[in-house]
Amino acid sequence: MEETRSFRYRQLLSCKCFKMRKASRVVTQFYDKKLKPSGIRITQFTILSFIATSKDRTLISLSEELLMDRTTLTRGLNILLKDELIEQIKTKDSRKKVMKLTEKGHKILDKAIPLWMKAENEILDESKRFGFSVI
Repeated sequence: MEETRSFRYRQLLSCKCFKMRKASRVVTQFYDKKLKPSGIRITQFTILSFIATSKDRTLISLSEELLMDRTTLTRGLNILLKDELIEQIKTKDSRKKVMKLTEKGHKILDKAIPLWMKAENEILDESKRFGFSVI
């Protein structure tokens, strides 16, 4: 029984989900390190980028496009609001939360973009160092 259990449990180490989550953490840490001089993390960069690239981006549309649940997204947005990188704009429908970048948000994003581009160019080499292949 012990040998059967041991083999069964060892199979868990080849779990595709585990490997993808591990790769995701490596990539996130890599981008966070590259973006550090800008003062934002890759999760914040992503949210700022989505807000910057469209008009009237609601909480619901952001949540859907980023594949994030609203609670997690709201926590991220609250940090960006507190840091004055985004602001909520008034709409005709007060139930809709629409965000836009502030001037400070634009400056931070502008500072972060070259750092992000450098990370984009280096990520393939970095992923190989950890034994991952990124396409």
